[in-house]
Amino acid sequence: MNFFAAQSQARTRTRWLVLLFALAVLGVAVGVYALIMVGFHATGIRELAPEQRLHPAHSLRDAARGRRPEPPRQMQTSALQKWWNPEVALWTLLGVSLLIGLTSLYKWFQFASGGPAVAEMMGGRRIPANTTRPAERRLVNVVEEMSLASGVPVPRVYVLDDEGGINAFAAGLNTADAVVAVSRGALEQLNREELQAVVGHEFSHILNGDMRLNIRLAAILFGILALTIVGRVLLRCSGGSNSKKGNILPLIGIGVIVAGYLGYFFGRLIQSAVSRQREFLADASSVQFTRNPLAMANALNRIRVSSSGSTIENPSAGEISHFFFAQSFSGFFDSLFATHPPLERRIKAVVPAYDFKHAAKNTPARTAANVNAAANAATADDDDDDDDDSFGFGGSTARHATPLGAAGFTRGAVAPAAFMSAIGTLGDGQISRAAAIAHELPSDLRAAARDPARAATIIFGLLLDDAPAVRARQNTILQTGALDAALLARFADLDPLLRLPLLQIALGSLSAFTPADQDRLLEIAQKLADADGRVSIFEYALLRLLRHHIAALRNPRRAAASRKLSAAECGDAASVLLSFVARAGKPRTLTVANVFVAASGRLPALAGRPRLLPVEECNFRRLDAALAALAQLPPTEKGQILAAVAAAAEADGVIEPAELELVRTIACSLDCPAPL
Repeated sequence: MNFFAAQSQARTRTRWLVLLFALAVLGVAVGVYALIMVGFHATGIRELAPEQRLHPAHSLRDAARGRRPEPPRQMQTSALQKWWNPEVALWTLLGVSLLIGLTSLYKWFQFASGGPAVAEMMGGRRIPANTTRPAERRLVNVVEEMSLASGVPVPRVYVLDDEGGINAFAAGLNTADAVVAVSRGALEQLNREELQAVVGHEFSHILNGDMRLNIRLAAILFGILALTIVGRVLLRCSGGSNSKKGNILPLIGIGVIVAGYLGYFFGRLIQSAVSRQREFLADASSVQFTRNPLAMANALNRIRVSSSGSTIENPSAGEISHFFFAQSFSGFFDSLFATHPPLERRIKAVVPAYDFKHAAKNTPARTAANVNAAANAATADDDDDDDDDSFGFGGSTARHATPLGAAGFTRGAVAPAAFMSAIGTLGDGQISRAAAIAHELPSDLRAAARDPARAATIIFGLLLDDAPAVRARQNTILQTGALDAALLARFADLDPLLRLPLLQIALGSLSAFTPADQDRLLEIAQKLADADGRVSIFEYALLRLLRHHIAALRNPRRAAASRKLSAAECGDAASVLLSFVARAGKPRTLTVANVFVAASGRLPALAGRPRLLPVEECNFRRLDAALAALAQLPPTEKGQILAAVAAAAEADGVIEPAELELVRTIACSLDCPAPL
């Protein structure tokens, strides 16, 4: 899976969705217009006079009251003139478009808070990151593993307590407000490897940009269905006058209901067509993530043999059926409206030789009791001293992971091609690194990062300086009496390679902060970074990631702009960015100019002749402005920029921790989740 290609495809699908939506609205408007004209003729209003055509509202009002129009001065006999009234057609199109557009917009704003709004609409209960329930603890661990390996903030985790079917979904408008929700049935019936496969499937949707498209599609379907509500209102408004000759309100009401359901019918077809093929990709991506195709096949087979299947009982499930891991409803039009391919086809796609008969014999029913027992056993097996978390993919756990110091990752050369192919996806390398990091992260710091009450302490601790004089000024800023001093002291010997992963976990806790708390957090963090009179690369990285995440939390609806910058704009921004990265490291065998040339060579005609800037022009303020400009580029061009950045970082064969932090910060600023 190529991240940048997937993002481009998501944008293409969005454009097609807009076109199909416009065609659906036009089709519904034509249907409503035809029904209005039939109503006119059925009630004796066979011809419309020219002066009446100038006042369609007056004609409709008279018709609704059962009044016949005055005889026209000049009768029109043409069939076209008999059935075609441009004024009525125009008002019908405007009315239908306005109604569908406003109701779709209403639903879109209802999802303003992104993933949490969808999860709560489905009756989801948020699982605290520090939960002690075994099955929930296991799910939180699995989600956190995926986040560490993919480079996205840890999503909020929900459970649908009222749903016994095996299902799950990811929802959100961006990675900052994303949620992963699983049904109670999934928690109770899936083992850890199967749960990893399901969560990997949902992370594929997060990384592929599917979440925002899913919410757009749900809003559109709601808008089209709103016509049926209007039709029912018209029927009620007709009251006891239904029998009056010439009253067309009942006919119009029935017609609008029919048109609404026809529009909804075609909308569901669009929903199914958009969703089905993505599920095969998400299954394949999950297998790539976990290296365990059998776990994915077994998870799908558990749905196949379960009495509850994957059915979701919540009445809102139909609106978001395309969000789910598996088909969430059943009905007469299953094959037509199915948002997911048949389970057997999905199983055969990941394990062609899957033995259904053998699997049926070896798929015992699982209950909450034996799942909790298994989860307790798994946690105990994964424990390392006082560490109560279980990490690892495909059966490997943190206790068997290569120690971080021995792994040597990021201390050796990192090829730009490998770095780029890892962006927005997961592979063996990232999984091993995530397992090593999970093993090395101090359990007390990780637990504090998950806790909203202590996450701020983690962020402040990452900014503490080793110099006694600077530390004294920082302690004054912090007023450490209000913080956990023992926890702050734990940062003195923290491996620099663990700083960003720890921040990544802490960012997931900021959704519980009020805007005032977030502002206060940013204010104190900035003061801590400024305490020594300068800002280091790591301090810049932390502050930028913090601002970027909080901005996305506050306004999840804001989509990153996408436009092709002019050669001059792109050239200036690329000059600042590559000059900064080239000077950020400490080249051992190359000059800064050599590094810059190697990096700029990765930008064919995109950047408009970037030039190496003098050191006094390479500052954080200009870097911020350059990143803001480059964030507007389309996905494929962002990929070229990041390839150049990676080339600059590894030009001398070694990527230092500070360089890696800068590269990951740049990638995040361009909305591209970078590997560890």
